[in-house]
Amino acid sequence: MTFWLAIVLGGVATYLTRLVLLVIEPRAAAPPALRRYLDALPVAVIAALAGAGVAVPDGEVTHGAEVVAAAAAFALAAWRRNLLVAVLAGVLVAALLRAAGL
Repeated sequence: MTFWLAIVLGGVATYLTRLVLLVIEPRAAAPPALRRYLDALPVAVIAALAGAGVAVPDGEVTHGAEVVAAAAAFALAAWRRNLLVAVLAGVLVAALLRAAGL
């Protein structure tokens, strides 16, 4: 239940921060620093939720294939700047590690 509550609250927080700019922007332009912050916020919220789901599923820290696959996907995304390739590589790494018994 707390997982779904976190998803809903994260979505509401993300929506409200984006809504503020829609309400304020017609009157005055937002500073570039605020614009960059608000543009990055939805991705940061999703990453925080996904990271918690990978590292601590069911309230217990895992040291298995999921963490290694997430680290590989993160490294590949930072290196290549291609999220689709990073996600596919993460799935492949997790599948290979699970097949190997990890």
